Amino acid sequence: MKLVFKKDKGHQISVLQEVAGKQLDFNYVDMIKALIKSRKLDAPEISEGFTEGEIKSIKSMVDRINKQISAMDEPDAEADS
Repeated sequence: MKLVFKKDKGHQISVLQEVAGKQLDFNYVDMIKALIKSRKLDAPEISEGFTEGEIKSIKSMVDRINKQISAMDEPDAEADS
């Protein structure tokens, strides 16, 4: 799954989620369900019109989400003791 960010000529931002090649309206619950199943977000698709700062922020958000998911997958060191 990946997030798709679009900005129109009026600078309005819309976010879609792409699952199995289909773009769907963004929904937090659906995103969480997909993350539970896939265990990661693919690199986001970002349309033209975003500033470098916005692009960096979006990519950072996806990286942080992926780091949190992978941290949940790591065995708990205390459980092994």
